[in-house]
This record gives sequence, C-alpha cells and structure tokens, in this order.
Amino acid sequence: MLILKQIIDYDCDVLIAGGGPSGSALAFHLAKMGAKVIVVEAEKFPRDKVCGDGVSPIALAELDRMGITQTKNFAKANEIKKVGLFLKNDQVYINLSKPEHLKYHARIIPRIELDDMIYGAAKKQGAIYMESSRVLNYSISPTAAWVTIKTGAGPTTIKSRLIVGADGSRSTIARQLRGVKPADDYQLLGLRAYYNNVNGPTDRVDIYFSEAGFPGIFWMFPKGKNDANVGMALISKTFPKKPDHIKNLLQDHIANHSEIQNRIGNGTLEAKMEGWPITFFNTSQKLCGNRVLLVGEAAGLINPLSGDGIQYALLSSGWAAEAIGKCLGENDFSESHLNSYVKRVHKEVGFDFALSNLLVQFPKNKTLTKVWMQILNILIARAKRDKAYADIIAGIFEGTYPSYKALTIPFIFKSIKQGGVEVANALMESLKNPEGIIDDSAEAVNSLFKIVEEVKADPVQQLKWAGNTLSKTAAVAGHVVSRIDLAKLRGR
Repeated sequence: MLILKQIIDYDCDVLIAGGGPSGSALAFHLAKMGAKVIVVEAEKFPRDKVCGDGVSPIALAELDRMGITQTKNFAKANEIKKVGLFLKNDQVYINLSKPEHLKYHARIIPRIELDDMIYGAAKKQGAIYMESSRVLNYSISPTAAWVTIKTGAGPTTIKSRLIVGADGSRSTIARQLRGVKPADDYQLLGLRAYYNNVNGPTDRVDIYFSEAGFPGIFWMFPKGKNDANVGMALISKTFPKKPDHIKNLLQDHIANHSEIQNRIGNGTLEAKMEGWPITFFNTSQKLCGNRVLLVGEAAGLINPLSGDGIQYALLSSGWAAEAIGKCLGENDFSESHLNSYVKRVHKEVGFDFALSNLLVQFPKNKTLTKVWMQILNILIARAKRDKAYADIIAGIFEGTYPSYKALTIPFIFKSIKQGGVEVANALMESLKNPEGIIDDSAEAVNSLFKIVEEVKADPVQQLKWAGNTLSKTAAVAGHVVSRIDLAKLRGR
C-alpha cells in the first residue's frame, strides 16, 4: 500500500517572541540542538531593560552552561558576598553562604550587558534575530503556527512549527493564549534609578523595609566600582490603596534614610527613574496550548518576595528546551505533548511560589502594617545572633534557597522563641519606666481601635482578603501534604 506523507516547508522550527534572558537562553539551547530558531526582538541590541540587575548563584549556573561566565564582561561584574537588611533604626549585615554545588556568588549585571551576552551566545549557536521587530499576533492551524510580525519594512508572516512567548509581563503571546490580561492581584510594580559616583562597599547589597513603602522593599545594588542601582518593588493591589505618586516614595526614601544617604554621598542621578510592571505566578493561568508555549516573565515566573525574574527566566528556558526537543523529535506540538514542560514548572517551583504568594498576600492588608513590621523586627533580631537563621533569610532574598526553607520546624521555633524574647525585653523596659507603661498601653489601644475602624470602613475588602488568604493557605497546605506523602512513599 502506498502511503503519501505531506512535506511542509516551514520558515523555522521555533519562533520566539522576545530576546531577553528567557528568549535568548531558549534560542541558545534550541540552536545548539540543531533547531532553526528565529527570535523577534522589539529593539536593537545592545538595549536596556528596567530591572534590579541582581543575578543569583542559580542563574549564574545557567549562564555557566552557556559559556558566558568565561567572558571578560562577566569578570567585570560586582561579586556580592554580603547583604544588609534595614528596618527603621535597626539593621543586620549577613555574610552570604554559597552551597558547594554552585560555583559563583551573586553578581550585579546591568541588563544592557546581561541581555547582550546571552544574545551573543545564542547568535554564536546559529539563532537568527529579527531586531526592531514585534509580534502582532499569531494563529494556529493543524500543521503550523502562523505569526504576523511588524518590521521596519512593513508586516510579514512567518510559518513556524511552534511559537514561544518570551515577551515579558505585557506578553502579546500570553494575552492571546489566555484571552485575558494579567490579574492585578498577581502584579508588582518596580522602580529603578541609576546613581553614579556612590560609596561602597561594592560587594554588599542593601534591602530596606519601611512602613511608608510597605508592602514592598527598597534596595541599593552596587554596579561597577562607583555606581549603583537604587530602586523599589511594591505590591500593586493593596487596601487601603497605596499613594498615587509612587515615585515620591522612592525619592523620599533616598532623601531621608541615613544609611542610603551615606552610600550615595555626593553621587548623582544618571537618568530619570523608570518603572515597570512585574507579573508573578498564577497557577490558574495557562502556560501552553497547541503549538504555543510561555517562558520567563511571560509565564509569570517571578519570585513575588524579591521580584527576581532572571533566575526563573533562565531555568524555564532550560526546561522548555528539553520539552521542545522531544516535540521536535516526535513532530508533535499538541498541548498535551507540551504539557510535560508545564508539569516540570509546577514540580520545580510550584511549592516555592505558592508559599511566596501566601507571604505576599498577608501584607496586602495594610491595616495590619504595624504587625508585619514587628514580625520583621523579630526576624532581624534573630538574624543578628544566629548565623544559620540569617543565612536562610538572606538566601531566600538572594534566590539561593526556596521560600519553604522558612517552613522548617527549627526556623519556626527560633522565630517564636525570638518573639518571646522581644516581648520579655519590652516588658523589662516598661518596668524600668512605669510611666511608659501607660503610654504604651494607650498606644496599643489606639492601634487596636484604628484596626477595628478600618475593618468596619471596608468590610468587603477585608472579607475578600481573608478569603484569598485562606485559599492560598490551602494551596500551600496541599503542597506540604503531597511532599509528606512522597516522603513516605520513598521511605517504603
């Protein structure tokens, strides 16, 4: 019996929308496998992206796989060995540990340099770039992904076996795949400013917490010998709502915090402050469909605790490359076949992101800001006297450790114990100053009344927050139970 097989002429095997870390890293891996890859990038390299510029040890391991850590540009990047945590008039300095399986401490690499390095590595492997071009939309047929692209010469259409969305938080591919824009409940807002001629140290990143900017963090990351990235990340959806003029929060922080003033010294602002939205992981949203897949920030792979996306951009590109390689070999790009990538994402970061989402959910209720500040006080107080405890806190912010490292019994026990110490210290101070007890009691009562009034003023939002908190707690509990079950099975 004669069997006729249709031969289809494709322009490429995989078209990737976006040439940032996730898109270019995926292009590198696929081109290295021998696939024909086209990357559509809106700008022309080298180009900048607004970011904190921190690259974690795990992300550096991925760059090492691409040979980037052997380049001269990488050697110039600041190596980070310490982190400073600041809260009101208190602070702690922590020496960062480095697990033995990781070769490098974190680095600060401006995105204009980092993205260009990954882009260069991908091109060296044979990836094709369409710069100054943008994906407008796509359509899926049984045999191909048809991608419409805006170029300087006008619109054009490319026929690909698969399209990948690596086009960031405002991803065109993600919006078409899902049919909706990202939910406000899963968004952060970042602001960044570059300062020149600042003071050291050059091997320490500083993170600041304050009631004015909570829920959120401020940072100062040293860049090169005398420059720094100064910025902040805020949760987009809170209640009561945050101030309208977000830039004022960062400007006030820079102007009024003594430590950051000492570090900036006579330094000058390089250019205007710039902001960008950050979309983090929502388990209910799709990551793939027939002949389409999302990686990096387009997939929401952002750590909501730190705002770090580079680590997960690089990791997800490696996971996607493995799944796509199998699809290319079997010529099957169906959603069910691509779902192996989705399963890998949930296996690798599902628990970590579920807990991070829960921890971010709590301070969305700004009514309880003073409570969260007190909890941070307890964490910093313990970190001052307990190196192992401090290492976990710093490692979670750095990206070396998953957030569920804070769910261990020793860590929880130490936190509770330190809370008891802080209460006892406060009581002893009050006994030394009996008049202060009256003032403290009055302040506590006033704070309690204020909380009650704010709850009464907006009961709908309070109930909604409580419901979301319970659902996210249940998600974390589900991961905990599944891990216990897996542990039992392995023990048999």
